[in-house]
Amino acid sequence: MSALRIAKAVAAGLAATWIMDRADELIYATQSEDVHRREAELEDVTGPGQFARAVMRAFGREPTHEETVLWGRAAHVSIGVAFAVLYPAAAKRAPWLRAGFGAMYGIAICPANLFVVPALGLTPPAWEFPIETSVRGVGYHIAYGLALEALAHVLRMHDDR
Repeated sequence: MSALRIAKAVAAGLAATWIMDRADELIYATQSEDVHRREAELEDVTGPGQFARAVMRAFGREPTHEETVLWGRAAHVSIGVAFAVLYPAAAKRAPWLRAGFGAMYGIAICPANLFVVPALGLTPPAWEFPIETSVRGVGYHIAYGLALEALAHVLRMHDDR
């Protein structure tokens, strides 16, 4: 992969992650206080925050809550960029990932959030959260896929000659 293709994918990943986060905020704002309260009872920081905390602890450092949130945010954005870097090659091998103008890619990466992160012990299992939490997760991952495909189209990241 050329440096230009990587740069395009990184830029697309940053932008798509930003859009995904705005979708998360919008959906969250429509959900009840009961949902918010239950989520807060189950976790003090997100999966990426827990990952950052685990890495710091592995290096013998107990992070503050603020550091956990900050480095968790960095981990979250890095994951968004990594999925964007993988997208052109994945879509070339499995063109169905572009279906729904990228919505299928968002759906395809959703299990990472719903199953892999809990399996790693970074968050409680998805079934312990209100169903609205999972629905929101699917929704903001679809927003990520839509944004990523739009940016891939604009930046000509696909080999559609």
